[in-house]
Amino acid sequence: MKKLFSSDNPIMKALSIAADLLILNLLTLVLSVPLVTMGAAVTAMHDIVIRIVRGEEGYTVKPYFHAFAVNFKKGTLLGLILLAAAAVLYFDYRAAQTYIPEMKAGIIAIGVIVLAISFYAFAMLARYENTFGKTLKNALILTIGNFPRTLLMVVAAVGMWVACLNFTQFGIPILLLFGLSLPCYVNCLLINGVFRKLDGETEQEKS
Repeated sequence: MKKLFSSDNPIMKALSIAADLLILNLLTLVLSVPLVTMGAAVTAMHDIVIRIVRGEEGYTVKPYFHAFAVNFKKGTLLGLILLAAAAVLYFDYRAAQTYIPEMKAGIIAIGVIVLAISFYAFAMLARYENTFGKTLKNALILTIGNFPRTLLMVVAAVGMWVACLNFTQFGIPILLLFGLSLPCYVNCLLINGVFRKLDGETEQEKS
C-alpha cells in the first residue's frame, strides 16, 4: 500500500504532474486575462514546468507568483511583441485571402517560425539571466539549430490545439484545463536536452 502512494510510483508521479499542469494552466489563463500580462504569465509557467521536468519541483503556486514577479518586465515585453506579430500576420493573412492567395502559405510559414521562436524564448527567459535582445537572438539560433526538436514541438502544440478545436465537446474543456500547460510540458521535455548542453557552457542560470 505504501508503494502505491509513494512519490516513486509512476502512476502517482503522473497524477502529480497532471495536477500541477492543471493548476499552472488555470493560473496562466487568469493572469493572462488583461493580455498585457500574458507574456509574464507564460514565462512563469515555463519556469515551473522546467523545474518539474528536471525533477526540481516542490510547491507550485507560490513559486509561480515569484517567477511571475521576477520575469514581469521582460515577459510582458516578449508577450506584447508576440501579440503584435500575431496581429500583423492575421491581418496579412486575411488580406492575402482577398487579394493575393499565393501569399497565404508564406504567411503561415512565418507564423510557424514566430511560434517556434516563442517556445524557446519563453523557456530561455524563464531559465537564464540575459538581456532581452540576446534572449531573442539565442531563441532564433536554437530554433534553427535544433530543427527536428523544433518541428516536433510545433506539431505537438498545434496538433493538440487543432484537434481540440475540431472536437469541441471534449476539446474545449481540455483546452481550458491543459491547453497551455500541456504543450509547455511537452516542449520543455524536448528543450531540456538542449538546456543541459547550454548549462555546461553558461553559469547564468537563475537560482
